[in-house]
Amino acid sequence: MDVLAPLKPAELFSAKGLVVVITGGGSGIGLAIASALYQNDAAKVYILGRRLNVLQDAIHKLGSSPSAPPKSSTSTLHAISCDVTDLSSVQVAVSQIESETGYVDVLINNAGVIGPRSGPEIYKAETIHQLRDAMVTGYDEWTPTLAINTQAVIGVSASFLPLLEAANTRRGYAPGKVTGTGNPRAHDKSKLKDIGADADDDRLAHIITVASVASHMRWVSAGLAYNASKSAALHLGKMMSTFLAEWGVRSNIVCPGPYPSEMTQGKPPTYGTGQIPQGRMGSVNDVAGLFLFLVGKGGAYVNGTTQVTDGGRTGVFPATY
Repeated sequence: MDVLAPLKPAELFSAKGLVVVITGGGSGIGLAIASALYQNDAAKVYILGRRLNVLQDAIHKLGSSPSAPPKSSTSTLHAISCDVTDLSSVQVAVSQIESETGYVDVLINNAGVIGPRSGPEIYKAETIHQLRDAMVTGYDEWTPTLAINTQAVIGVSASFLPLLEAANTRRGYAPGKVTGTGNPRAHDKSKLKDIGADADDDRLAHIITVASVASHMRWVSAGLAYNASKSAALHLGKMMSTFLAEWGVRSNIVCPGPYPSEMTQGKPPTYGTGQIPQGRMGSVNDVAGLFLFLVGKGGAYVNGTTQVTDGGRTGVFPATY
């Protein structure tokens, strides 16, 4: 390692020039991610969601912020109405992005729903019959919860694979499947200069799946379906890092604890040391710092990992992490 090389945070943790797709990008953590990328020189950020008006309002909000960069938000931020549980709807989004950019550097699977709230009823139960009923609270909501939180991770990731590979090709990497001991993917680094990237920038295309601290929790904070669906999303992200390795696509998982969002409306803003040692919900700083690391040049060597951002919550609850 050349320890005398210049180490500049603005270069290591930058979204400069990236094309990023964020599902569920119109609110909560998704919007915070979009803001971090927009403020840090991403070329294009596509936010996908079912409610087009919410996405458009989000773009206006970011573009009119005092923190907005001097460039126009309409040249960087783009809204696409998309149902992540419908492959035909996802393919329409893919086709639009393909026609406009031709590649995607980073796909962020962030869309999610809370599902049936069985947790409070489970812990209030005083008889076995009450517990029985509590466990099946909102039972018919399990299917759509799993469809959005779990199944869509695979459907969306699969749909965007050709554009992720196109991003690798643009960076000089050979396309296709590469196998064999001592046989790395061929990389023509001269292509990096053509796209304005640094000579030491060896980032591969990247899928980031936003699961939840509930993926690890034995405590039912919201509902059984949410914990189960997010645990499955976490494991799918790990599995993708393994079977996509030969195809040159990275996969990492982020597990947030409580953050301000539609899902956590009505929750207290402060927490005791036995709930969240940090004493608060996560902030936009916490989102920005983590995601700029993961998408930046400084995160190029990160693959197949779970990044927990929960203020210490998993340390004080029964958990599997």
